[in-house]
Amino acid sequence: MKINTWTFYDAKDLVDVQMNSLLSGDIVFLVLRPDINQPNRLLGFGLPKEKSATIIVDLQNKELSHDDVYAIFKGNLGITQSENLKPIEISGTNLSKPIRLENIEKLVEVYNVFFRTESIEFDTKDYSTEEDLGKADIFTELDFNKIALPNILQSLQAGMTEYNKQMEFLQKTEMPDDERKDRIVSLSILQSNLILFFDNALRKLNNVVVEQQEELNKLRNEKN
Repeated sequence: MKINTWTFYDAKDLVDVQMNSLLSGDIVFLVLRPDINQPNRLLGFGLPKEKSATIIVDLQNKELSHDDVYAIFKGNLGITQSENLKPIEISGTNLSKPIRLENIEKLVEVYNVFFRTESIEFDTKDYSTEEDLGKADIFTELDFNKIALPNILQSLQAGMTEYNKQMEFLQKTEMPDDERKDRIVSLSILQSNLILFFDNALRKLNNVVVEQQEELNKLRNEKN
């Protein structure tokens, strides 16, 4: 099935990365990208299907605030099975269209999801096998020049919390070898991302220190 990022579809069930349930039953799902850890899964935001049409229309047509978008999605960022996706159609109107760009940008800022803000069409069949997980990443946009230092630090903090949580789970939980292997791969990817964010945080902090020193020197020169 061909679908688009930043677009809502009917779906079923939303889980977090540990497969804990976030939403059960019929939901609407805002697609971010294919899951990087397992085939036939998608990463995105979920909402209960009931009374979702008004929210979808608002996100498509009105510029909402940062607080508005967080109030809508809260902690419902997770994973769903791609096989359950269907276009949303109400009274003959297709609601499976990309949401407004300004609201996409706010979601990126609020949730620190570093994905391209333009809507990308892709076929779920192209992400249906283990081999497909190695495809070139066309969804991520990680331009640290555009990311404010507080957002980088916030992402680092959230990433470290998640890393420690997953590591503790691996150390204390018995599981099949295949599942353990998948979780270790996921943890390794998270570790690589943390290193990248840490390096760029140091660069930005160094720039801040340099700018502060220049301002202090300027003040000293003015007094002289």
